[in-house]
Amino acid sequence: MTTGGFDPGQGQQPFGGQPHHNGAGQQQYGQQFGAPPQFDSAQPFGTQPFAQPDFGFDPSRPGELLPRLGARVIDGLIVGIPMAVVSTVLALVLGNFLGSVLGAILTAAAAVGYFVFLETTRGQTLGKQILGLRVEGPNGGRPTQQQSLTRNGFYVLSALGGFPLLGFLFGLVGVVAAVVIGVTINGSPTKQGKHDELAGGTRVVQG
Repeated sequence: MTTGGFDPGQGQQPFGGQPHHNGAGQQQYGQQFGAPPQFDSAQPFGTQPFAQPDFGFDPSRPGELLPRLGARVIDGLIVGIPMAVVSTVLALVLGNFLGSVLGAILTAAAAVGYFVFLETTRGQTLGKQILGLRVEGPNGGRPTQQQSLTRNGFYVLSALGGFPLLGFLFGLVGVVAAVVIGVTINGSPTKQGKHDELAGGTRVVQG
């Protein structure tokens, strides 16, 4: 029996009790304030892949004739100036004939060794590095020693131009070889010269 219509069991929350939230209230809260962000626990934080920037650089562009010619001139000076000094000293010490012969042989060896060593270990000589060029093998990567030796063998003819008596003939053949290489480079869509063809398909590219 109750007095005054008051029922203590109705509308009362126990002391320290928490108000009850039903599902409708939670849904209304989510619609009003937005759902909390969801995280993919399978992907560790900070390891998400990102796209590499594209600067429009194509490392497979073939090297043009004029930069390649400029690189050859630079490399020729790098090798030729010291070897000219060596040849002069040999001529003074051993005499003109013997000094010229030995000087021509050493110059040919130094020229070919310079190109073969740098192309096979670095992919570029100092001249090519200055002008932004590099040498690749037929299948990419650096050329082998045999390939580099083949494509630079015509330097032997030019260097042997210092030989007594036969020097003029060697020098003339060397000039003809250089002209043929230049013409074939200019006429090739991939800028591969005759020396590249003989080497199995080596090529000079920008980059």
